[in-house]
Amino acid sequence: MGSSVKKRGRLFYGWWVVIAAASIQFYGSGIWFYGFSVIFNAILGEFGWTRAVTAGAFSLSRLEGGLEGPIVGWCIDKFGPRKMALFGAVVVGFGYLLLSGMNALWQLYVLFGVVIALGYSAGFSRAATAAVANWFIRKRGRALGFYTLGAGLGGATIVPLIGWLISQYGWRTTVVIAGIGVWVIVIPLTLVLRHKPEQYGYLPDGDVLVVKQTQIDIESSGVSVPGKNIGDYSGEVNFTWREALHTSTFWILLLAGSARSIGMTSVVLHEVAYLTDIGISEVAAAAALGSMVAFSIPGRIIFGWLGDRFDKRYVLMVSYVLQAIGIFVLTNVATIGQVYIFLAIYGIGYGGGIPVYVAMRGEYFGRKAFATIAGIFQTFLVIPTVVGPIFAGYIYDVTGSYNQAFLLFMLLYLVGAGIIPFIKRPKPRRTPLV
Repeated sequence: MGSSVKKRGRLFYGWWVVIAAASIQFYGSGIWFYGFSVIFNAILGEFGWTRAVTAGAFSLSRLEGGLEGPIVGWCIDKFGPRKMALFGAVVVGFGYLLLSGMNALWQLYVLFGVVIALGYSAGFSRAATAAVANWFIRKRGRALGFYTLGAGLGGATIVPLIGWLISQYGWRTTVVIAGIGVWVIVIPLTLVLRHKPEQYGYLPDGDVLVVKQTQIDIESSGVSVPGKNIGDYSGEVNFTWREALHTSTFWILLLAGSARSIGMTSVVLHEVAYLTDIGISEVAAAAALGSMVAFSIPGRIIFGWLGDRFDKRYVLMVSYVLQAIGIFVLTNVATIGQVYIFLAIYGIGYGGGIPVYVAMRGEYFGRKAFATIAGIFQTFLVIPTVVGPIFAGYIYDVTGSYNQAFLLFMLLYLVGAGIIPFIKRPKPRRTPLV
């Protein structure tokens, strides 16, 4: 008996999962991860709080996401991404409606830093990512690239729209529209998500295992004939979260991710404020943030594809170097033309690193506890993610410039790039997928 794998003739349902997850990210990233940068500037203008204090709400949202990460991850692995995505959409919608009535700093911290962050982390980010990663193995980099394309398109299109809505109707009306949009757009999309292909009679990547018999009729004789099982075909390894923690791979990958996180969140949050400080109009600055995300779109697709064909470590390292170069350009910009040079370099590297980093986790640790391990990663990434935006705001409040903070972030990107080649594949524990 032999076995081979062939592709299905019709569109694999996993790609529908990718489309739904990307659409969820399109809206969610547009109004939250990227869009809050524009809302942040409007809130500063109304209340006059310092940038470090206001940025603390953004950092608290990352802190909250890290603290509940393992719990949410476990729930996704246990109950599936669809239920968690639905829960998250309901919570985020309520959070934005309540945020429209905010009049005190503590309300910003509670509503944005806790309520909305919990809903987004559970329903938009982790659930959707786990759904896509669980439906693909060989093509995981490409699938995640197309999935993160949704976030890129959302940042490129929804962020300028938010800027326009704020200029026309104010930030309070804008967040009400954003909250209602979550219920109308995102909730129906969550119903498309599914947990793992084996539960619905599929194999990852849309493959079909074809068994070829030779001289023995296995069904009638009951004789076991050695063959190529699915686990051997896929090359998949499956670690529990405890086993992952006992590998050096986990910790080196985490260290490299920390170097990236501290700069990435800070640049996204403070970019609009930085550009307005050097004389760029607020509308143009919001458009520039959207353009940075637009430039990240080819990076997500190209780097995701490259990650499936070449060693993901070196593909990820290139993305880090591009981001370091981009930040160096940002600290020296004086004209809008120079701003777009930064946007192109940094945006491509920024977008390219997103699918490759997630795909590396899936490749090294498998699907069994994918969401739980991702949640634990997020817990450890809390410190750099929280410290970065507050540190950048503090440096501005003290010196009147972001340059010192941005140069430090550039160095951290280069350090992270130097760490990546030392990441080694952990000792495999092959387990059949079925």
